[in-house]
Amino acid sequence: MQHPSEPAGTPAPFNPVAAWGEVRQLGYVVPADRLQHHLEHWGRTMGLGPWLVVEHPPVTEFVHRGQPGELDFTIAIAHLGALQVELIAQHDDQPSTYLDFLERNPDGGLHHVAWWPDDMDAAEALAASAGWELWSGGRIGPQGRFRYYLTETHPGTVIELAEVTGRRLEYFERQFTAWSRTYDPRTDPLFVVRN
Repeated sequence: MQHPSEPAGTPAPFNPVAAWGEVRQLGYVVPADRLQHHLEHWGRTMGLGPWLVVEHPPVTEFVHRGQPGELDFTIAIAHLGALQVELIAQHDDQPSTYLDFLERNPDGGLHHVAWWPDDMDAAEALAASAGWELWSGGRIGPQGRFRYYLTETHPGTVIELAEVTGRRLEYFERQFTAWSRTYDPRTDPLFVVRN
């Protein structure tokens, strides 16, 4: 239903928490040559760990601002309880949402908040009906779609919808959540897996 104060044709707002549940991830983009520094800072100074580091994951179907492209990056994941923290470092100079962000924020910073909807197709349709602008997207693995949206409601912060289901979801929800609650940065390894 159109709100009386909104012009005709304005996309209908919605509540993403009601649609998809809690925010699942905070994603930080950092300069590639500073990734190790950030991992050590988050791990040893802030007590966040252990980290799963995935170097150069194979990305398919990558599109940025409507143009197909390539993407070479590394991601590092750890948890604060159920909330995931992701560090992203891009290695190449291909156009992407990450390099767009670093142009405005050369030292890096909070790039996105992410939801992991149960039904990615329905979530993408809802985002489109709300007028969210698709900025970048791609796929990691057969069920690993990710989409970044610019929205008028969150200027400067991108919203991500990510397909995190099945065994991957269970791994994060059970294992990483448990690790984060007992992690001791004084004695425990900083990395659980680094490839």
